[in-house]
This record gives sequence, structure tokens and C-alpha cells, in this order.
Amino acid sequence: MTATTQQNENVADTVDSLVTKIGFVIGVDEENSAHLHYPATDTIKVFPVSEGFDLETDDVSGEPEHVEELDGRPLAAWCEYVEHKRGWTFTTHRAPEGF
Repeated sequence: MTATTQQNENVADTVDSLVTKIGFVIGVDEENSAHLHYPATDTIKVFPVSEGFDLETDDVSGEPEHVEELDGRPLAAWCEYVEHKRGWTFTTHRAPEGF
């Protein structure tokens, strides 16, 4: 039983580690930057992407041009900020309703 418990803890640690690394694209702004939301760390990372970026075929990689700590603020507040500062080219189903 101890081995099973240890194995479960190791799997849980691995899952927790992966979750902190997974970001979800919420949209691409009119300056060709993809905005990824990392719920586990409550951050947004903004990455430059090529014009015509396609979620189906293109990857987001490299260093972010900006990292925003949400500090408990709702994701919708960030989306509204981007809407007013840069505008959205498109948003995904991960964006809050209305964006």
C-alpha cells in the first residue's frame, strides 16, 4: 500500500508541475501578439506571433514580450484592457464571454 500511495503522490506532483506550465491562448491582438492565460499561476504571458497566426497549425514559442500577474483580478479585466489598448484580431473559446 505504501508503494501505491508513493506512486499516487508522484503522479500528483507531476500533474501539478505540468498544470503550472500549461497556458491557454485566449486570443491574438491587432499587434500580432498571442495572449496566453496560465490559470495555475494567475498570469498572462504575451508572445509575438507572425501575421496570420493560426491556432491549428502555428505554435507559440520563445520569450514573452510581457508577463502580467493578475493577482486575483478576473481574466475579463485583462481582455478589456487589451481591447482598448490594442484591439483583438480574434479571441478563442477560452476568453471570457463578450470578447
